[in-house]
Formats: sequence, C-alpha cells, structure tokens
Amino acid sequence: MTTIRQTMRDSARARWIVLVILSFTMFAGYLFTEIISPLKPILEKAYGWDSADYGTVTSFYGFFNVWFFMLIIVGVLLDKFGIRFSTLGSVTIMIIGGTIKYFAFKLDFESGSTVNLLFFEMKTQVFMASMGYALFGVGVEYAGITVSKSIAKWFKGKEMGLAMGMQVAIARMGSAIPLIFGAKIAGIFDVQTVILIAVILLIAGLFGFLYYNTIDKKLDAQLGEQKNDDEEDKFQVRDLKVIFGNKGFWLIALLCVLFYSAVFPFYKYGPDLMVNKFGVSEDWAGFLPGLVPFGTMLLTPFFGGFYDKKGKGASIMIVGAVLLIIVHIIFYLPFVTNVVFAFFNVLILGVAFSLVPSAMWPSVPKIIPEKQLGSAYAAIFWIQNFGLWGVPLLIGIVLNSTNPTISPEKNIIQESFSKAYYEVVIESPLKDAKNINGKNMTANNITVYSRSTAGDLISKVVSIAPQKEVNKIDTAELRNEIYTKSKELIAAYISDSLNVATINEIKDKENIAFKKLNESAINQIAEIVSSKKIKLNYDYTKTWSIFVVLTFFALFIALILKREDKIKGYGLQLPNIKQEE
Repeated sequence: MTTIRQTMRDSARARWIVLVILSFTMFAGYLFTEIISPLKPILEKAYGWDSADYGTVTSFYGFFNVWFFMLIIVGVLLDKFGIRFSTLGSVTIMIIGGTIKYFAFKLDFESGSTVNLLFFEMKTQVFMASMGYALFGVGVEYAGITVSKSIAKWFKGKEMGLAMGMQVAIARMGSAIPLIFGAKIAGIFDVQTVILIAVILLIAGLFGFLYYNTIDKKLDAQLGEQKNDDEEDKFQVRDLKVIFGNKGFWLIALLCVLFYSAVFPFYKYGPDLMVNKFGVSEDWAGFLPGLVPFGTMLLTPFFGGFYDKKGKGASIMIVGAVLLIIVHIIFYLPFVTNVVFAFFNVLILGVAFSLVPSAMWPSVPKIIPEKQLGSAYAAIFWIQNFGLWGVPLLIGIVLNSTNPTISPEKNIIQESFSKAYYEVVIESPLKDAKNINGKNMTANNITVYSRSTAGDLISKVVSIAPQKEVNKIDTAELRNEIYTKSKELIAAYISDSLNVATINEIKDKENIAFKKLNESAINQIAEIVSSKKIKLNYDYTKTWSIFVVLTFFALFIALILKREDKIKGYGLQLPNIKQEE
C-alpha cells in the first residue's frame, strides 16, 4: 500500500493565502506601471511635454528588457537560484527604478536642458523618468515570471487556471486605480505625489514577498522528502535551446506580444483618446480605460476556472482575439465620437482581455517542462517587451507626425496667456493676497498659478474645438493677439470685479477671487481661440490603425496555435485539473 504524504500545497487555505501575498506585490507593480497613463494632458500642461516625450517615457518600460536581454538573464537567475532569491531581487529593482522616476518629477531641471542617448536628444527630465521606468520594467517583469512560476509550483495539478486568473485580476486592479483616479489626485496634489504613493506600495510589496519566502521555504522542506534531486532534473543553460526550438513556445510568445501590444498601450493613450475624440474631461478621462482592468478582475478568474474544468484553451484565445479586432475597429472609425459607444466598446475590451490571458498563461506549463518554466516565461516576457517598448514609442511618433501643428500651437496659446496673466496679476492688488494653499502670492507662486490656468485654458479649448482640419495659422499674429486680448480681459476683470474690501477679505480666506478670475479669463479666451477654428484636438484615426493591424495578426497566430496543438497534442483543449484515481 502506497502512502501519499500531504504538503502545504495540498491545503487549499495555504495555497490561496500564498496567492494573495504574491498578487499584492503584482498589484503594486501594475499600479506603478500605469501611474502616469491618465496624466498625458497634465504633463503637457505642467512640464511642456509633447506626444513624443510621453511616448518615449512609456516605451522605455521595455528598454533594458529588450536591448540588454535582461528578461532572459533574470529568467536564468530564477531557474538557477530559485523563487525566493528572485522575489527579493525583483521587488528591490522595482523600488529603485520607481524612486528614480519619482525624483525625475521632484527635482527642478534647467529649462531647455537635454541629454543625448545614442542618436536621440531628450529633455533631461524625460531622460531621467525614462531610465527609472526602464529599470522598474526589469523588476516588474522579473516579478511577473517569478510569480507565474510560484503559482505553477503551488497549484500544480490543482486550480492553476483559476489561480492565475485571480492573480491577473488582483494585479489589474492596480492598473485600474491610477487610470480612474490618477488625474484627479494629481489635480489635487501634483504628479510627484501620485508617483510617491505608488513607490510606498512597492515597499509594502517587499514585506509581502519576505513573508511569502518563509512559507515557500517550509514547502521546499516538505517537497525535499519526495522529489528526485538527480542532476538531470536541474536547469542547465543549454535548456534554452530546447525552449527556443519549441514551435508551440514561439506561437504562445507571438500571440502574447501581439495581444498585449494591442491592450497595454491603450492604457497609455486611451485617456488621451477619450479627451480628444470623445470630449471627456481630463479629470475623468481615465475612467473608461479603467473599466478594462475591472472587467478582467471579474471575468479572468471565471474563464480560468472554465479552462481548469472544461479545457478549450486554444478556442478561448481565438475568441478573445476576434473581440479585440472588433474593439479597435470601432475606436478607429472617425465618425464614432459618442461616449456611449466608447463605454460599451471598453466593456468588450474587458471581456477580450479576460479571455486570452486566462488561457494563455496556464497553457505554457503544458508546452514547457517545469524545470525550464522560469526561463520559458522569461523568454515570453522578453519577446512581449519588444511590443511594450516599440508600440507606445511608435504611437507617440505617429501621433505627432500626423498632427504636426497641435503641440506648437498649444504652446503658443499657453505661453501667451500665461505671460499676460502673470504680468497683470503681479501688478494688481491680488499679488498681496493668499492663494488657496494659504501661501503669500510671491512671483514664483503667481508663475505657477498662471501656467496652471493656461493649461486649463487649453483643456477648455480642446473640449469645444472642432476635429476638422483648418487653414494655416500665422503664429506671430496668434501669439500677439492671445497675449494682448488676455491681458486686456484679465485687467478689466480685476478692475471691475475687485475692490480693496475684497482684497482684504481674501487675504485670510480661500482665494475665491482667483478662482473667479481664472474661470472668467479661460471662458472668454477659449471662445476667441475656438472661433478661429484652431485645431487643438489630436486626431487619432491614422494612429489607431496600428492597433487594428496588431489584432488581425493576433487572430492569425491564435488559429495556427490551435492547429499546432492538434498536431503535437499539447493538451491546450484539455482541462487543467487532473482527476484523482
């Protein structure tokens, strides 16, 4: 009679506690990944960024992973030195990268200062933010493959699809929070405060991983009595040849890069699309894209559980790819500008983004042996990062090149208005008042206030300006007219609406006078700019065709993968849960 020894992973309670711990750190990692995604309009206003600057920073997520083969390296480290080494290593790298990105926004850089990277000239702030994000990208991808291997270890022969689905769901919650609330929080505080909150959560994730390591060590002690320690079962570098020679691996990897390249950049540019195409306010532009991860939180575990019990993994991936095609075609169509269509389209995207990962990640252990699993996940993530690096950068470049006048004309209007605002206020009784934070209105504070108000002016114009092409603008004439008219209107408002009693009153109260001044000036100048039909909305039509092409390729690869599974017998269409005899 054979006695089967029970281990910690045979306890459902222990397995799911481990999953929650692992998922929290990934939640923090995904939150930081999307921390500036809804802030593109704010970064343009506050720091003078354009679409290429924003695209550069977001694309650098995969810079080290792709061009320095860091994901291949960390995958080998995972298989050679184990899960516990990799949990601490990955989260430490995330914290260092996140801190660098925080200081990129915290520090003051000299106006116009640049850094040369290879053949590219970048603003110093953009360079520092990019480097921090690139280092963070190594850490979060390293954490991702470590967590995937950990789940495969703890849920082997159990509810692996459901577990991976739950991990994805919790992590996606991290994506949703900054998308929905990031712009609002940045408006109340500032960009660097939003990033600092995310770094603190990464530090909390470090403590979570430390606790997980104590549990995992106990499991290894139990498994040590049962597992074969033969040298042939240990990972060797030559095993990489086996992985890269597996056709099923390449199909999964290609599907991964195409699918994620058609979804993750949507987080980066979706909020800006909502502002420019659907007329959503900046504060809530990330709300609709933020529904995507909320949808995955509900549906990914469901589809993962379905795969566990019923199988049909390859078919699930095909259905997800088809839905993704529908979504991006709808976003592509230039005549679809009603926010209701955007709402329902985002819901479909949430379903699509639940289907593919719920079947794709649990399918990898069916194709690759366990001892090579860490390196296989790492190689897939490495290939995926080509898309996460290249697609956001390509989108930013194409968006700028297909809308060449928008960024320069925004700057002209913003600078002219800001200059007029500053000059009038610094010479008025308002300079002795207190701003809404209770600080004296120094020249520096007025400069910040005028720049912020000028940014609000641009947002107002964008919300009412037509999408149609317009004739060329005489930039010198535009600059002079905006400056002259703004100065006249702001001075008239202060003269007509404020008096000495009002000034004395607002010294000790919230500065309602400034708020009214801002609202009055913004509305009047916005009407003047809009009447000139100056096009300040980005037209995303040509840019969005990139997503459409990616989704069609994803469907093609998913169909080939199903055919390959039928030939090789990977078992992608079979359930994950093994029935005990």
